[in-house]
Amino acid sequence: MQAPLGAWVLRHYRRGGMVARVMGDRYLWSGAERTRGFAELRLLAELHRRGLDVPRPVAARYQRSGVHYRADLITQYIADAQTLAQRLREKGIDAASAGRVGEAVARLHNAGGYHADLNAHNVLLDLRRVWLIDFDRGELRVPQRAWQLENLARLRRSLIKLGAAEGGEEVFDHAIWQPLMAAYEQTLVAPTRSASA
Repeated sequence: MQAPLGAWVLRHYRRGGMVARVMGDRYLWSGAERTRGFAELRLLAELHRRGLDVPRPVAARYQRSGVHYRADLITQYIADAQTLAQRLREKGIDAASAGRVGEAVARLHNAGGYHADLNAHNVLLDLRRVWLIDFDRGELRVPQRAWQLENLARLRRSLIKLGAAEGGEEVFDHAIWQPLMAAYEQTLVAPTRSASA
């Protein structure tokens, strides 16, 4: 959507999986501050304040109906960017792009940012930056190796599911995953690297 202060993205929260059949886009009400939209807006605002490449949050709202609510979030539109999934499909991912992604994830982890659904659809690349999007159910955590590796494992599974390992897992590891992890480890701050799993 184009607005006077720039282009925005409107996202309506929808449930996934089996629960979606029963609940659709409704969530159980437990107070305005605990709605999905407000929680993500606060998290994005804090990550943005910390200098991370995440979409700038603009507004959130909820519509309550009895014990349920529906929610929406408006964020900055990231121009001239492709998801990592699109990049993989159209021209593949080279070692340099993989390294940029690894650096972006490490910066998020350094700041204590946990992404509940880190996958190739939630990573955007433009000419200069890597953006991480869709922080629904994300949170700030004390940096620890266990949840950081869980985030990375989810991203790895997503890439493989989308066909990044079509030439074999060894080729994928060498061409994409090793450069991503090397950049990640170089960017990750030392105390986190030594945290217990």
